[in-house]
Amino acid sequence: MAALKPPAVDEPYGAMWSFDLRGSRPTVLAHVRSWIGAVLEDLGRERLADIVLIADELVANAFDHGGGPHEVRVSRMRTPCWVGIEVDDSGSDQPVLGRSRFPADYRGRGLVVVDNLAQAWGVTTDPDRGVKTVWAHVACAMQPCVPRSR
Repeated sequence: MAALKPPAVDEPYGAMWSFDLRGSRPTVLAHVRSWIGAVLEDLGRERLADIVLIADELVANAFDHGGGPHEVRVSRMRTPCWVGIEVDDSGSDQPVLGRSRFPADYRGRGLVVVDNLAQAWGVTTDPDRGVKTVWAHVACAMQPCVPRSR
C-alpha cells in the first residue's frame, strides 16, 4: 500500500519527498493531494492548487495508461524557487498532449492542463528498470519561497 518516505534532502537549498504508490488504487489520489498540501503548505493557495492539480493529473494518468503508479516524488528548490513533480509507472505508452486514448470524447485533457500550468514537463524512460517517469516543473514566483516559522 502507499507509504510516505521522509525527505531525502531537507536543506536551505531544497528538499525532496516521495510517496510509494505501488499496489495502490485510484482512491489514493485523495491522500496524494493531502500529502502535497502538507509538504508544500507555505507556497500559497493559488500556486499550491496548481501543483496539486498537476500531481493529480500525472498520478491519474499512471493509473489509466501506465498500469498504476509506482512512486510520486515532489522536489523543491528554494533559489530560484521551483517545484518538481515526478510520477513513475511501468507503462510503455508515451503521454499524448490533447488527445485521449479512450473512445469517449470527454477525456484526455489532463496533459493540456499540465502543459498550461507547468513551466516545463516531459517524460524520461529507464528501460533497464522498466520505468517511465512523467515530470513537471512549476515556478513559485507567485509566492516567496520562504518557509513559515513554526
